[in-house]
Amino acid sequence: MKRTALKGHGLVSEGVPHDADGVRIREYGWDSSGSGRGKCSCGELSPELPSGNQRKQWHRDHKAAISNA
Repeated sequence: MKRTALKGHGLVSEGVPHDADGVRIREYGWDSSGSGRGKCSCGELSPELPSGNQRKQWHRDHKAAISNA
């Protein structure tokens, strides 16, 4: 898997779920499992996604979109 660093765009807490306000959902602790939104350090939130792996994919897509713009 190709890793791409993009200044100002890091996935907060490795994809732990956040609510619609960008607040970490504490019932899951630091585990990235469970439903919620991914949060980029730029402030953008993903749609609600059921897993950490899907939030990580969203973040890869988000960075690719920024890079291509």
